Amino acid sequence: MNVYDNNESSIEDDISDYDEQIAHIIHDLFSFDDIKRKNILECYYLPNASFVSPIVRTSGIHNIKQVLLVWKTWNKEPPTIDNICFNGQTCVVFITQKLCPRLFPFARLSFPVTVILEFKETEVNSGLLKIDTHEEHWTVEGILKSIPIVSFWYDHVIRSMIGKILSAVGEAVHTATETASLLVSRSREIEEARRRLERDRISQHLLK
Repeated sequence: MNVYDNNESSIEDDISDYDEQIAHIIHDLFSFDDIKRKNILECYYLPNASFVSPIVRTSGIHNIKQVLLVWKTWNKEPPTIDNICFNGQTCVVFITQKLCPRLFPFARLSFPVTVILEFKETEVNSGLLKIDTHEEHWTVEGILKSIPIVSFWYDHVIRSMIGKILSAVGEAVHTATETASLLVSRSREIEEARRRLERDRISQHLLK
């Protein structure tokens, strides 16, 4: 069965084959086998598909192919695929990306990455789906936590220090707000007292 066949009866009749085909696509896409990755991009990506990550934005199969090739060139090991979730329109892939430069194989970092693949019909009502958007999401926190020494400092020093700073700033803002509120209240009391004195002075003047 073709993975981008959007016929509901086909999905219901052969769901195991469907999931197996999706898994096959994902594993070949993130493998370091150039031929497998090239076949997936050419067969299952739209010509103008977009690729977005925290540091890269590009479009077109050729450009996406080059981006993935550069990442492979930099790294010695392919990512580990942890889980794949697909609902027929959107595929969410949870992977562990491994940063292991070929020139420095002793340096190795692993951090979580979430990949979102959005499928789109090749033509209106055609029922044929291909990948239109490829998004990769990772955070600086995830990378920092993958470095043992940095992770310790990040968790026990930097976070604690920032927490104390924000707490102190919050206390200062609270104090300033309370002081401003008190000054406004006192100003109103003084103004009200001034008005009462003015009324009393006028009343006494009239009585005379």
